[in-house]
Amino acid sequence: MSLIPNHNIPGIKESLERNIYLSTVIVKKEYRKNGIAEKLYDTLLSKFSDRRIFTRTWSTNTAHLHLLDKNDFYEILCEENGRGDGIDTVYYCHEPEKKRFIDVIRQYHLFGSISFFVMLVVFAVTFVIVWIDTDSGILHELSIAFATSLIASALCLLSETFIKYVESKNDEYIFRLRSFGIENLLFHKDSVLKKIIPKCKNELWITGYRLIMTSKGSFRSAILKACEHTEGLNIRLLFVPMWSDTYKRVYDDDVSLCYINVFYTLCRCITEYGAEVEIRTTEKPMFNDTYKVDDRIITGPYLHCADSLNHRLITAKDFFSLDITDSNKELYRLMEGDYSAVWEQSTERFNVGKLIALLDSHEKFESLINMTAEERVRLLRSCIETPSDISAEKMLAKTVE
Repeated sequence: MSLIPNHNIPGIKESLERNIYLSTVIVKKEYRKNGIAEKLYDTLLSKFSDRRIFTRTWSTNTAHLHLLDKNDFYEILCEENGRGDGIDTVYYCHEPEKKRFIDVIRQYHLFGSISFFVMLVVFAVTFVIVWIDTDSGILHELSIAFATSLIASALCLLSETFIKYVESKNDEYIFRLRSFGIENLLFHKDSVLKKIIPKCKNELWITGYRLIMTSKGSFRSAILKACEHTEGLNIRLLFVPMWSDTYKRVYDDDVSLCYINVFYTLCRCITEYGAEVEIRTTEKPMFNDTYKVDDRIITGPYLHCADSLNHRLITAKDFFSLDITDSNKELYRLMEGDYSAVWEQSTERFNVGKLIALLDSHEKFESLINMTAEERVRLLRSCIETPSDISAEKMLAKTVE
């Protein structure tokens, strides 16, 4: 195992601080699977428990990835195709178990502030001594004026330094979110979705109540771009329909146009780019708009509120969003498993063929926009297949065969 102290990694600002970079770890082939690499890592983490430890590997190196996950390393940077076509270079980081006071001072560049504080205190004490030693006169008055001013400045500087030190604890908490597989704690998921959806290479899951975000023009364009770049992209749409009791427990507004916009975009994905699209509904409550773009999950939380009559309501607000990027972490597996379970237990699905017939032209799309909400809902519900319809369809196909 070879190490480089305080190695600067381009693109990772945290590496500018005191760290250890693990450049190489190798076990001879005939000695592998004997726990030697684990012992090397144990020694490394024990020896440098007060420093961040960085390393890198490639996305198909499953043995090393498993070892990194086991030792609580988390992904911090991914260079797409860094080791060749389809093989990414992935950087990992391990947070220090304990951070020394001197490390916090160095990290937040507080040496200058502390030095200036000490200098102010020394001068203030000097002027106080001069004031005590003089009974009257200009020097007596000036010394107490200077001492008072310097003490006030020193207190202000001490307060600012203390605030920065406290902020370091908050930053450490936010940074540790990555150990759960959370890349960003965002206040708006619009920007990250518009950035990552067009790069989707395998599958796109869309889940939510109102599909407000997906119905925006920018997101529909992002979905079309993804389908344009990836032939046969797999798209899943799972939503709570506005005509269901579950929806009415959360919202009371008309969002049928949002559904129409999203469905029209998905129909274009099918007819123009050959996307594989499946749409299902569910009566089960779930997180607000959630997206799975390949191996990345963007989601947000529930809020439990009460109205003026003290009726408890469940609302889904984007007061913050989670960007979950590490598929090896338990949080990721829980989120994916939750939505997969709701998907599998869904009792209704859309007949995509009927939906395309309903929205196969811009003129029909425009006519739906001009309809009332009840008319739009009635037409959309006519495209839904029940389990009996699906069974009958399978039976007919089997009979014909």
